[in-house]
Amino acid sequence: MKLFKSINQFLIKYEFLVLMTLAASMHLAERNYGIEGLGDIGTLFFLIAIISFSMKKYINKKK
Repeated sequence: MKLFKSINQFLIKYEFLVLMTLAASMHLAERNYGIEGLGDIGTLFFLIAIISFSMKKYINKKK
C-alpha cells in the first residue's frame, strides 16, 4: 500500500513530465514500429498535458 501511495505522489508532482513522456513515446512507437493510431493517442496526451499544466495555477489558487 505504501508503494501505491508513493507512486500516486510522484504522478501528482510530475504529472506534466509523465504525460509529455507518454506523448513522445507514443509518437516514437508509431514511427518506429508502424502501429497505426499511437500518434493520435500521443497527441491527445500532449493536449491533456498542456491543458493540465496551464490550468494548475487556476485550480490551486487560494482566495
